[in-house]
Amino acid sequence: MGTMEPLNYAWRDDVSDQEVASLHAAAFAHAEEMEPWVERLQRHSLGWVTARRGSDLVGFCNVVTDGGRHAFLLDTSVHPDHQGSGIGRELVRRAIEECRAGPVEWLHVDFEVAAGPFYLADELFRPTAAGIVDV
Repeated sequence: MGTMEPLNYAWRDDVSDQEVASLHAAAFAHAEEMEPWVERLQRHSLGWVTARRGSDLVGFCNVVTDGGRHAFLLDTSVHPDHQGSGIGRELVRRAIEECRAGPVEWLHVDFEVAAGPFYLADELFRPTAAGIVDV
């Protein structure tokens, strides 16, 4: 078995619409749909964290901002071949660090019940009451 390339994390790394769409589709088991990821990131995001093995995007999470003190963690994605290895946790940890270094006072995350143990472990986030509606 060959040596696996090192894992590299970055804040606001260049990404393409294609590679984020492919990762998102694989991570969430849905059909790949081309979306304007780069345009959205540039327009709405405080930043995003990437995880790469060589040139391959294997992890991603996005921090969207309200332009003030609140930010929202979205699209935490790890390719299925790399899930369970700590990449997702490191993506989130680095996103939190970047928020602490900037103007953000509150970083919010919404998640399905099954993802609760991931987001609430190691005191990454604390539980709060929230509401949501499908529109």
